[in-house]
Amino acid sequence: MEHGESVSARAALENAAKATLALLSELSQREARRDASLDRQIESLRQEVGQFRRDVASLVEGAGARIAGDARDALSPAVVEYDRAVASTAQRLKQTGSLAWMWLGGATMLLGLVLVAGWAVLGHYRRELAAVQDELERYEDAAPVVRAFYASDAVVCGDRICSNEDPQGQHAGEKRQYRQARPRP
Repeated sequence: MEHGESVSARAALENAAKATLALLSELSQREARRDASLDRQIESLRQEVGQFRRDVASLVEGAGARIAGDARDALSPAVVEYDRAVASTAQRLKQTGSLAWMWLGGATMLLGLVLVAGWAVLGHYRRELAAVQDELERYEDAAPVVRAFYASDAVVCGDRICSNEDPQGQHAGEKRQYRQARPRP
């Protein structure tokens, strides 16, 4: 029975393959017909566009000359008025030119004075900043000494420092003549 089933299955597959091939063939023919139809439509559109361009070109050629003549006739009074206005403005500019040069000279002198004053102020502040920076460096150098004094059991005795020495503290100096003060309680 298995042999009979395989033969019928093979026949079914052959029939399906034939049907698929027939379907593919029909689809290919339809696509070819559709492509041919599209090509004809595109060619027709190209011809129509060409005719449209020729029509527009002939319209533009005739209209261009007429428009140019009409524009020339309409604009000639405005051109004459424009020429008069330009001549008048040029005359006024020549008259105000010397005034403009005087203003420019005054502005240049004022700018020079502002620059000189600014340079002087900058130099003054630069000197002030240098003095403040020196003082700040002195304070920064004194900060460790003040911290050590505050941590030690020491007081100011006139113009010297008196300390409560720590007998077990460190010795310092070239000859180890200094002894460490006791910590502040």
